[in-house]
Amino acid sequence: MPALRRGGVVLRVAGELRFLPAPLAVRVAPAPRLTAVPGAPPELAGIAVHEGTVLPVLAVGEARGEMVVCQHAGELVGIVGGEVVRTGTFDAAPERPELVMVEGQPVRPLDVATVYTRVQAGARPGRWG
Repeated sequence: MPALRRGGVVLRVAGELRFLPAPLAVRVAPAPRLTAVPGAPPELAGIAVHEGTVLPVLAVGEARGEMVVCQHAGELVGIVGGEVVRTGTFDAAPERPELVMVEGQPVRPLDVATVYTRVQAGARPGRWG
């Protein structure tokens, strides 16, 4: 039986590898010029203009290199704070298809939904968003 393969982007976040599946990761873009949002929670790095669209940019770590543009909750969001290690197609981990194998190690997905939810929960009415 052939191994299940999954496309996507592998990031290094705070020293650990994380996976963004291809249906979520739209593209890798150069580091954005960020505009801070007063009163925003720390997970909201700011907003940026990408290809003519204003995106909220979520921080998942300290690195400030490339941005991964993702489709989440019906909108585009930028993800910064991780170093792009590799893009492509990866073998799913045996017994755990939500994980992918990178350099012989299982890699968990990056939980964009949780970061997005923390940003939404941290929004204070009248301050932003």
